[in-house]
Amino acid sequence: MKKIKIVLILVFFIFWNMTGYSLERESSSAIKKLSINEVSRLALENSLNIQIAKYDAYIKRTELGKEESIFDTFLAVEASYNKDKTKSASSLAATETAAKTYSLELEKKLSTGTTLTIGAVNEKTKTNAAAVTINPANETLGKVSIVQELGKNFFGLADRGEIKITKIEVENSEITSLDNIEEELYNVQKAYWNFVLKDSELKIAEDILKEAKKLHTIYKQKFAIGLAERVDLLAMDANVKVKENNVLQARLEKDTSKNELLFLLNEPDLSLIIEPLDLLNITPSFADLSFSLKESIENRRDYKKIKNKLKAKGIDIVIKQNALWPQIDLQASYLRNGIDSNLSQSFRGITAEDDSEVYFGLTIKVPLENREAKADFKSVNLEKARLLLELKKTERGILKEVNNRVQEVNILKNKVETFAQIAELQREKLNQERKRLKYGRSSSDVVIRYEDDLLGARLSYVKVLYGYRVSLAGLELDKNTLLDKYWEAEL
Repeated sequence: MKKIKIVLILVFFIFWNMTGYSLERESSSAIKKLSINEVSRLALENSLNIQIAKYDAYIKRTELGKEESIFDTFLAVEASYNKDKTKSASSLAATETAAKTYSLELEKKLSTGTTLTIGAVNEKTKTNAAAVTINPANETLGKVSIVQELGKNFFGLADRGEIKITKIEVENSEITSLDNIEEELYNVQKAYWNFVLKDSELKIAEDILKEAKKLHTIYKQKFAIGLAERVDLLAMDANVKVKENNVLQARLEKDTSKNELLFLLNEPDLSLIIEPLDLLNITPSFADLSFSLKESIENRRDYKKIKNKLKAKGIDIVIKQNALWPQIDLQASYLRNGIDSNLSQSFRGITAEDDSEVYFGLTIKVPLENREAKADFKSVNLEKARLLLELKKTERGILKEVNNRVQEVNILKNKVETFAQIAELQREKLNQERKRLKYGRSSSDVVIRYEDDLLGARLSYVKVLYGYRVSLAGLELDKNTLLDKYWEAEL
């Protein structure tokens, strides 16, 4: 007997320590109260998917720099040494010649399609040839040349057009990223409302369990004095167990929904306790179709993307039409030089003496069949025609999506009101049946069934409320106005 007491004391001590530890752990866990606005703000700041979507836009922007690199300035520096001791058939030719060459050149293409080149070259030559007047000789040259593109790239039209097209493509990439960010924001809000739903379902399950336990107590008292059958008491026992399991399941679903929300918010601490500040409720007014359509046309990004693509195709058509022309290059150059045995005197000779060379030239390259340019021009016109059809299809799609969503929101609002009435009727039905039970005019089976009816009605009510809140967010998503409510920063 003494040993049994010792064992019981040890078991009690271990249980007390375990309970104390769990309570201490729970009390030490952080509690965070969240509203839909706070959740949206945290998502925009912390969500990994949103950060990835931002980087997609940042990466695309680098392509503009690549396209504009055509107008970069290039600096070319060259140094060389050449020693020539090869044999020659002429007795007057040098048997040994050494040359050192240094050159510096700047080249830049302007937006007008003009390529400007400025350069200077110095070459020092030393030879043993008998017929050379200046030995060693320093020759310095200064040269300016211009190449003006005509024809295909008429005054840089194609170059500027490609940059404009790239800018439009970058803008469309940013639009895609904003779409992805808004979609993720919608997912976070949906996860938040799901957490609110699971929290409400847990409270309902706990309320029903509380009522089931009260009824169980009443039947225990009745059974003790012989006013209830054992089968009724067993039914009440089973009913309490079922309701306890419902609470456990609801608690599990709430924890799962909380973890999903924390994952979307990029919050690693799963022990964080969340308390929702928002209730599942409905708005006072119904969704308006004409107003929603107006907002959609003003804000839908897919509509803007196609309009941007049409703008890009318009530019591309001009480029492809110009590509039907031959390649025509107008060239001009001006060169001056100075030669002297002294390096500084050779440089001075460039400006002091009029030793110059002027060149003008025109180059024309004509593809006789020009099949590639013709095919490109035809293709881009067909692509524009297809985009016009896509624009029309998108307009019709917006009308369909928004119309369906507005109807869904309004129907769910009506369903919420109906389910609220059903839940109230089920509650009143249960209350009346409990009164009948006091006078012995009801049975345990009926009361349990009515309890389940109330449970089902209350759960249906909060579920349709959840559907309504998600549908409202979906309407904002369909209009592309959800993101603007929570984010004003530049991408």
